[in-house]
Amino acid sequence: MNLELLMAVLGTVAMRLPILIALAVSVVWVADSPRGAVRSVALWALGLLALTTLAGLLVNIVPQWLVQQGDYASMQGMVMWLGGARFVLGLVDALAIVLLVWAMTRALRGRAPAPAG
Repeated sequence: MNLELLMAVLGTVAMRLPILIALAVSVVWVADSPRGAVRSVALWALGLLALTTLAGLLVNIVPQWLVQQGDYASMQGMVMWLGGARFVLGLVDALAIVLLVWAMTRALRGRAPAPAG
């Protein structure tokens, strides 16, 4: 792996690093909550978000690697596959967000109402 490709990969990873840090902090917070269905769904949702973030890194690195190798013919053939992969990752992200919001809504509905006044 030459220096140009390494710098491109590190740049791609650096762009996703804040999301990965936020997901790690979120997992720590959720893991500290009481066991139950809401916690399990929230952990699954966070796991899916982490998985799609890492898979998105790979999907973004493949074209950079192909360009660096000078394999433009393979890259043209992979455009459809990479687009499909991004679409599937978007669907999984959407599912994870819905699961996370469901868990938050269930948790909030389970709390006692605040006293009035």
